[in-house]
Amino acid sequence: MIHFRRFCEDVLAPTPARDAYVRRGSGRGWPEQCPPVRASNAYGFDVLLSVDLEFEREDDGGWRLTNSDTLTADWVWLPDDAPEDAEPAPPQEQEAAWFWDEDQTIPHVISPEVWPLLRDQVKVSTFLYLATDPGEMILFTDIPHASRPFKVLSALVETDAYPASYAWHCVLELDRRHERIVIPRGEPLCRLLPVRREEFVARERSDEEVGDYCDRGQAWLAEHGKGPPGPMMDITGAYGRQQQRATFRVEP
Repeated sequence: MIHFRRFCEDVLAPTPARDAYVRRGSGRGWPEQCPPVRASNAYGFDVLLSVDLEFEREDDGGWRLTNSDTLTADWVWLPDDAPEDAEPAPPQEQEAAWFWDEDQTIPHVISPEVWPLLRDQVKVSTFLYLATDPGEMILFTDIPHASRPFKVLSALVETDAYPASYAWHCVLELDRRHERIVIPRGEPLCRLLPVRREEFVARERSDEEVGDYCDRGQAWLAEHGKGPPGPMMDITGAYGRQQQRATFRVEP
């Protein structure tokens, strides 16, 4: 389970991913009509951008953020062991987006030879505090099959073991072929994929196992394929009807 808390009431909650993100015209054969593509589109949760963002290229090749909001949390924190007369800490404030610092030393150092490679990257807040149950992590990644003027750098975060007391962010890489990039409020920002911490193994099959696999495949085609038997058969709808897809929901 993914446990989340919104930074404040203005922040949009995560939402289950959707089968399709592009409205197509007439015709058959669109990628979103392929059952495995639809299933990948709809696997996970979408983080929705909670503020409008606008980036413009600068003369030196870098980027600047022309409009960004700083949100204030709608809750305060007081440690359990605080004295009775202690005042709660002031509410946290969080920028919507910020760039790497050329002279950065914390939270980690950025060397001069690395800095030019990071100039197209920007950190964007999800404005979500995130945690998972023991043995579960979150893969932050891009929206599948999305064609946008930016991409999300994938990151696997151990949200069960690392108790971050701040809202998580994702990292975007802006497409330098554009002079201006606008990302509106409500746009799916990144994808959250719950991942189990397991030992996964890959093993090559034996000749006997491959033979059984082929026999099973031919039996499936004979039962569900349309038209006379042949090297290519019409299986429209058969795979989709038999899919056993994961489900995702957001509870209040």
